[in-house]
Amino acid sequence: MNKKIKPYIIILSLLIAFIIIAQFLPAGKSRIVDLVKFNNQYSMQALRDFNVRDTASITKIFMADKNNRTVSLERKGAQWLANNEFIVRYDGIKILLETLHTMRVKMPVAISAREEIFRKMAGRSIKVEVYSGSKKIKTLYVGGVTQDNLGTYMLLENSDVPFVIEIPGFRGYLSSRFSTDVKNWRNHVLIGEKPDLIKQIEIQYADKQNGFKVIQTAPRKYELYNAQGVKAAKFDSLLVKGFFEQFEIANFDRFVDLFGPEVKDSLRKTTPLFSIHLLDVRDSVQNYYFYKVPEISEEDDPDRHLYPQSLWVFNNSNEWMLVQTYTYLLMFREFSDFKPAL
Repeated sequence: MNKKIKPYIIILSLLIAFIIIAQFLPAGKSRIVDLVKFNNQYSMQALRDFNVRDTASITKIFMADKNNRTVSLERKGAQWLANNEFIVRYDGIKILLETLHTMRVKMPVAISAREEIFRKMAGRSIKVEVYSGSKKIKTLYVGGVTQDNLGTYMLLENSDVPFVIEIPGFRGYLSSRFSTDVKNWRNHVLIGEKPDLIKQIEIQYADKQNGFKVIQTAPRKYELYNAQGVKAAKFDSLLVKGFFEQFEIANFDRFVDLFGPEVKDSLRKTTPLFSIHLLDVRDSVQNYYFYKVPEISEEDDPDRHLYPQSLWVFNNSNEWMLVQTYTYLLMFREFSDFKPAL
């Protein structure tokens, strides 16, 4: 054998042997063949380029799952809106943008495991479209998690090579950050109405004695009426001003999704402890009905002990939220609370 050819034959033989052995590695392990066996019409960079380097240029993120749930997060000036309706939680969009910026390829999915990963992603994955202005700059598919819960399967659009994606230094998976449930993106302000845009607030109590109504006739100019509609001759206007301000900032703790509609419908048929009816300058009416929390076992709600003094709230968007009463002390007023100081 030619001595000049012999080294090349040895190298070629070793390479073939290495590739064959690599195919018997456990599924999900990185293999040298995975790094070279790319579809010829795509470059390695195109297949691996999952992150977005300039997240400041992102103006919209659209996500859709296999159950036809969709959510659109769009930048509007200094804030983000979910489905062009709800203000997005700052911490939620901050984490999502950081994820898009910092996530990296950990390893390609082993060839022997790709068919199974594709099958799972076909039945359960989230399509994520990232836009800068009107231009779509990235489309990827977010699948499930690896067995060790330290990676997330993802696939770029027009690629046939799925990868395990991670954030360097972060121990966990990323799929939960790409939620298609709009409730997970909404901020937790209960009403969020600016004081100067409120025309009237009425609070009605179950006993019908302590209720009242406040009309804002001009910015920070008020009229106060008791439950019988009698106008108050004197009252503390500063207390009324502080009362109005609560309707912009007061938060709720969480949405109530523990029980089916039959439990909530049954509660709605009872008389609420009190209700708030707000009329804004656009003549739009918002109604909020507050109920005592029904008896809930620790099994049904393990976090029940975290809310010792709380109420359920129902609004005219057919949503149920949980609020802690101490957060609303300045909102849960009675007519007598506005008596002028001596």
